[in-house]
Amino acid sequence: MKILIILAGLPRGGEDTWNSIYSNLQEPLNADLAIATSKKNVINTSLYKKSKHKFLFDEYENWFDYYKENFNGNWKEYFSKGQDTGLETSGYIHFAIKDIIKRHYIDIVKEYDQIVYTRFDQYFIFQQHHLDNASIWISKGEDYKGVNDRIAFFSSEHAEEILSICDYIDSPKGLKEIPEFPNCESVYLQHLKYVNLAHMVKRYERNHFTSALISDPTNWRVPVYKVYFYKNLMFKYPNEFITAMNNKLQSKGLIISLLSFRLFANYCYLNARIILSRIIKS
Repeated sequence: MKILIILAGLPRGGEDTWNSIYSNLQEPLNADLAIATSKKNVINTSLYKKSKHKFLFDEYENWFDYYKENFNGNWKEYFSKGQDTGLETSGYIHFAIKDIIKRHYIDIVKEYDQIVYTRFDQYFIFQQHHLDNASIWISKGEDYKGVNDRIAFFSSEHAEEILSICDYIDSPKGLKEIPEFPNCESVYLQHLKYVNLAHMVKRYERNHFTSALISDPTNWRVPVYKVYFYKNLMFKYPNEFITAMNNKLQSKGLIISLLSFRLFANYCYLNARIILSRIIKS
């Protein structure tokens, strides 16, 4: 298959994270790389050199201005329902970027057979294998009453529907179907149901975790756990990392896992903390 990886959003995670994307996602899949972010974010990074396609746009000081310029339905009322769930603080930016790609770069997207839509801050700890193009593949976990929005593999023939989440949010139908807990994940699932694609979703074992540099800006979760032996790298959600490492140990074995000594040492340290906290608590 001809595969395109789209990294979308704010370039967080730094060069260690991006190198893991090149070596454990892009190279095993023999895929081309596209970056979807604001023009000012990537000029002096490896991302600019490595990417074949650059879906660049002007940054909005207030991303609601994007919706004012392009939509005239229920989007404002919809987002107001998610003020405390991350929907109105970060989700609306991710959704807008999908809309930008759909409006301006869909012809490039459709040149490919399979699309891997993910974020800059996903650190891949072991190599990604090919996934068939008959399903929408999403890694297991982190669903938060919806479906994980960290990564998705899908056929380009479904790209317009999957990228059309802003149209759904702006519609009367979307407003009638707001989830009980309207966060990015639950709204994502509702949208997949709306475009009749939710039945195509299959899950695969996680091989990545969300990272951040100490200096990275964030609109939602502030990382507090350091990744030791790396410069300024942080875990945003340590449980993601532990799950990914468990999967690596199960699929690759102890010897291969030990070769990534820095990651394995952090895995042992976090597990020791968990065991110690349980002992103290009991």
